[in-house]
Amino acid sequence: MYHKIKQTGEVDILVIEDHQIVLLGLSTLLSTCDGIRRIDKATTAVEAISLAREHAFDIVIIDVELPDMSGFDLLDRLREISPDVSVIFHSMHEEFWIIKRMMNSGADAIVLKSDDIGELRKAVERVVSGDSYYSSRYEEYCREYEKQQILTERELDVLRAIAEGKKTAEIAAQLFVSNNTVEFHRKRLLRKLGASNMAELIKKAMERGFMRP
Repeated sequence: MYHKIKQTGEVDILVIEDHQIVLLGLSTLLSTCDGIRRIDKATTAVEAISLAREHAFDIVIIDVELPDMSGFDLLDRLREISPDVSVIFHSMHEEFWIIKRMMNSGADAIVLKSDDIGELRKAVERVVSGDSYYSSRYEEYCREYEKQQILTERELDVLRAIAEGKKTAEIAAQLFVSNNTVEFHRKRLLRKLGASNMAELIKKAMERGFMRP
């Protein structure tokens, strides 16, 4: 399962951003947040991987686009090193295919660079406290995207598990994701199928052919 932030003590954060001005701004912002003990910085994926091997960070903040590797590929590498790390994506990219990949990444928080700076602060503080956070602008893009898409493989996995009567924690363990990620997919399923509760969700999923009766 992905990381559950420790409930006692302070957390260590690694910020991965190749624009020096943005990196400085993020570091300054993070220094004002509660619950943070250490802030390390990297401008490339190679540097981030090296730092992650030297120190077990609680949270990584990743830009989607880096000079030597995509943020998504970097995330896979960082999870190999530290499977429990919590992840915040901070991206300027708002293309639907990027939105989709961020959706399916299992990130604990997603904030767009076009968001108000306060959104990133909220995301950091929520993740430090063990919760997830998705900015209002990102959620808007998700809703727009979902209007145009069928269910993803991960959503179908969650849907089938719900139909089997499994609870959030059981689904999270089965899919090797966090409880917050399962809840995120659950909310998306309700929105996509226009359902107000789990019974209605299963009924509509069967009616639309996503599940067998």
